[in-house]
Amino acid sequence: MKINFTGHSINQKETELSQEELTEIFEALKYQFLTHIEYTSSFERNSSYETPENLTIRKLCENHGVDVAYTPDRLNFFTAIVEQMVNPYE
Repeated sequence: MKINFTGHSINQKETELSQEELTEIFEALKYQFLTHIEYTSSFERNSSYETPENLTIRKLCENHGVDVAYTPDRLNFFTAIVEQMVNPYE
């Protein structure tokens, strides 16, 4: 996969990521997602503002009978989802 991005200088850069690197990124994203699901406290209190991502998480939990405020319930639900996800880069 080729990507373009602006580096710390004004120069435009282009690089190519290998399938192995894409796989590593995908696995890191899954890990970071589950870490967020486990440790964020926004689900345990009523906040006046909820990020769009956390709102999506809350709605998924509500739609599937998962107690979003109870960390083990929320974490088990999303762990099951993530474990079933197929890595498109393998």
